[in-house]
Amino acid sequence: MKIIIQSIKSYFKSKKDKGLEPVFFEKIGDQKTSRDEMRDNLIKALKKNGWTIKK
Repeated sequence: MKIIIQSIKSYFKSKKDKGLEPVFFEKIGDQKTSRDEMRDNLIKALKKNGWTIKK
């Protein structure tokens, strides 16, 4: 079994070539973003894509 590691750009290009669109892929932060901000950004992105959050 051969494992191939792709960059994000090549991953999306291969999906586009096959006629597929990524359902969910959004940047929620970077190295300078705090953990709380990343969590809040993730919750917003999930809600935007139709998820419901139970507290």
